[in-house]
Amino acid sequence: MSGQASIRRGAVASVAIVLAAASLAGCNGRGGSGLWYRASTPVVLTGSQVPTFATKNPGSIVAFRWNSEQRGWEQVPVQVDERHTEFLTKLRNGSGTTGPTTLAYSDPAANAGPDPTTTLDADDEIAFMAKDTGGEAPRKAAAPAGVVATSGIRVAVTDPLAPTDATRGWGVGFLYLFERSTPTLVPAAGRDYVAYTFAPADPTGHVENSTVSTARYTTHFSARWTRDGLSLGSGPDIIDRHRNLFAVGNCSRSEDTMSAGPGGYATNINGPVRVIRSYLGANSGTYTQREHLFYQGAERVQTTLRVHAIPSILEFYDYSVAAIGMQYASSSTPTAVTIDGVPDATGSGAPTWEAVTGAQGTMVSASTIDSDIVGLTIGAYYLDDSTPPATQCTGDAFEYGASGTAITSPLPNTDPTLGAFNNLVATRWNLYAPGTETPDIDRQVANLVAPVTVVLTAFAPSS
Repeated sequence: MSGQASIRRGAVASVAIVLAAASLAGCNGRGGSGLWYRASTPVVLTGSQVPTFATKNPGSIVAFRWNSEQRGWEQVPVQVDERHTEFLTKLRNGSGTTGPTTLAYSDPAANAGPDPTTTLDADDEIAFMAKDTGGEAPRKAAAPAGVVATSGIRVAVTDPLAPTDATRGWGVGFLYLFERSTPTLVPAAGRDYVAYTFAPADPTGHVENSTVSTARYTTHFSARWTRDGLSLGSGPDIIDRHRNLFAVGNCSRSEDTMSAGPGGYATNINGPVRVIRSYLGANSGTYTQREHLFYQGAERVQTTLRVHAIPSILEFYDYSVAAIGMQYASSSTPTAVTIDGVPDATGSGAPTWEAVTGAQGTMVSASTIDSDIVGLTIGAYYLDDSTPPATQCTGDAFEYGASGTAITSPLPNTDPTLGAFNNLVATRWNLYAPGTETPDIDRQVANLVAPVTVVLTAFAPSS
């Protein structure tokens, strides 16, 4: 057994107190600079929260923050993503007007197609970063140049883990949404936090050479379901595969077989705030769907299971040789173990959070499963073995720090096209940090499990 690291992850409940003190100390002198300590936290509003924009062109919405030190406006990036209800058949195949439907991100260039409602509607989303908030604009401040002055909406973003004192900029940041009055004012504000090179060799994604890249991480897809690369900052590629199996050693279904089978891309959006990548088709899981939302320092991976009854399912990250020396910890293994190819004793409980950290960088994850299936048996999967006993269905011949979630009980039908069905949606948030940063695992876990909150009010500046 490899040696255990000396760090121990604290309980999340106690983290809030530590963070409150750290945030209080860190905000001294920052005077309304916004939630700078939530650098990787996105804020997402729906159109229903901004009804005054209901008749507006989604591309006409722009965002500003108030710089309290310079006492003036600064434009910041905002992204509006349209959504609409669409048939599963169309999302998977590019055509179809019958059968079950789901809410999808609209994309005129992919299977989802455009939103039939061309103006902002209730289910569209407005995304920005918490770090781009600022201080509260004075009541007598004039509206920014280039906007409709009467259109302003003040968004107060509050971090529940930090002290809240708006006059000092502690725990609350403000962002202001407006309708632009001139097309020269663009929502991206001259920035692009996430780059997406989408390069499938064929429309169904059997072979692909796509990358998502930010200043904090780069990840690679070699096929629709086959994710085979992750570098943190300028570090090495620490991921062998993001693996999907029925069970260990059962190679009848894997990320490779799912990519090789029929399917398609519902959405591929490359925006200034986030990239949206959504695809369907996983062998006989005809309408099983995975959706990635990539932000500058974070990612949401959401998998919606739509498949006939199956015996079990396993989803985990298998690390590469380059990850040797990193440490792994989780909610069920709070005392970190070292990834070195030598088996470790770890906890069996389903992980609510996981972390790998080292000179290569840090990835912290929080996972949830939302399902109406009664009696699911959910546990942790972890294997650190350079000579694993089971056949390696995909990727290299090793399992370095392979870790994730296993559902070991049978799952009933989850495909709505096959009659009576249950639902299962698995969501995983990843936070990424380069090796040049000192990791604070407790703080990152706390940020994942305690999201920011928002309050929207009209902003009516002086004329």
